[in-house]
Amino acid sequence: MLECNGWYRFSFVTSIVNLTASDSPRQCPSCLRQVAPHEAICPYCGHILIETTSTGLLDDNESQDILLGRLGTARFNQKMRLLLRLNNSKTEFSFDPAQIEALVIGRRDPITGDAPMVDLADYDAEALGVSRRHATIRRGEANALSVLDHGSVNGTFINGQRLIPDQPRILRDGDELRLGRLVLRVFFQPLQ
Repeated sequence: MLECNGWYRFSFVTSIVNLTASDSPRQCPSCLRQVAPHEAICPYCGHILIETTSTGLLDDNESQDILLGRLGTARFNQKMRLLLRLNNSKTEFSFDPAQIEALVIGRRDPITGDAPMVDLADYDAEALGVSRRHATIRRGEANALSVLDHGSVNGTFINGQRLIPDQPRILRDGDELRLGRLVLRVFFQPLQ
């Protein structure tokens, strides 16, 4: 660190440790499971398996491969069912494509008894910050589902990113949908 006119400048050394090709699996130091030698991140616990001293620049093909590997499909059609599964639970809400025009998610009103299509009241929704009309899942024209936050007090999040109220966001297979602190997993399942 160097001082210059009252400001501090940091100098960084950029280097990347090369991975050595090996055919034998290696052990993750975090979860102690066997991991394929080509894995950079442990698929079981997410521990980073390569050592770097700073960030290296990916070429366009590498960054696109990483992005596609992480994101599920956004395509939802008449041959699929939408599953919303409560995180760490076997409880799930299942919807056929014909049922999805505007699926309101929230909790029933204890005074009027009005309930949304996805009623989370029985799952401690109020204590977890879920509003009565928290968000809506809509089916669009382009074989895609989107979610819209209704200006809820505690927010709606997709994969950790807070949604801007009243602006639709595309849902993908495998997404984590969080309403306040209540987490749902989104799955697109082929109809049998």
